[in-house]
Amino acid sequence: MIMVYSAARRVFTAILAMIAFFNNLVSVPSAKNTPEDAFSVVYADTVWGDLKLFLPERIDPQKPTDVLLTIHGGAWVSGSAKIFYEDCRAAAKAGYIAASMNYSKIFNGASASDMVNEIGLAISAMKADLEARGIQPGKLIMAGHSAGAHIMLLYAYAEYKHCPMDIAFVVSNCAAADFLIDAEKRESMVGKAAYLLMSGLTKEIVLPSTLERNAEAIRAITPLRLITPDVPPTIVVQGTEDKLISYQNSVALFKALQENGVDSVHITYEGAGHFLSSKGGSDVKDKFAADDARRGAAFYAFAEKYCSR
Repeated sequence: MIMVYSAARRVFTAILAMIAFFNNLVSVPSAKNTPEDAFSVVYADTVWGDLKLFLPERIDPQKPTDVLLTIHGGAWVSGSAKIFYEDCRAAAKAGYIAASMNYSKIFNGASASDMVNEIGLAISAMKADLEARGIQPGKLIMAGHSAGAHIMLLYAYAEYKHCPMDIAFVVSNCAAADFLIDAEKRESMVGKAAYLLMSGLTKEIVLPSTLERNAEAIRAITPLRLITPDVPPTIVVQGTEDKLISYQNSVALFKALQENGVDSVHITYEGAGHFLSSKGGSDVKDKFAADDARRGAAFYAFAEKYCSR
């Protein structure tokens, strides 16, 4: 049994290494693709090792300015910082320093631990860049969607004591809180690929028969199991008709936060899918306008309560 497991691990690792090699071979460093109204802050010597920094028009150098860091989704294998450019522009217009970070993926040979480590490096580099510009960074707000929300929660819940900036609160949009929730029913896309994803994110072969053996590694990639009374305040957001990551993830996440006494709210988009919209046409914006308003109200309520402004 051990020999078969070891052989499978070697094959799996070799496949990932080949994918990573060819993916990096044809990739263009993300720092070279920066919009004119943003700055690239390089935090690591990798293809995806930068974040895009958007600054408000006016910054008082004598006062701290709060920072919003966004982390994109893409199933841990794709996507880029550009997904959140418009959100960052809106945040900068509202007076926040805003950033959208790139990070390495499974196809780059990265594990969840690598991705979480890159978040820490990105925050350190961003803080240093702002200080070099004569800007005082204030409190840090972290927000992510899907895979980005997942690794954001891993960082915020496991590393908040070591973060270079004080985390005010976090916003989790459609995060995978526990892969095993979806693996049980296999109704969502993540559920159907749960063991493959857990294997890629842990760099171990994870199978139904090896869960006990993989317990520690699985815990490290499961935000739900990292919650303590001290983790940052959290806004949990998800649509009830999410077919990529089951809605039960946000239900379980919010329940665990409440049980631990963590200040948290659960914003449910009734009838919305993974991207917080429906398959409809022009009526989509109006259909979820009330949900958008509730999410916005929760954000500003948390900002007023926990930020420097």
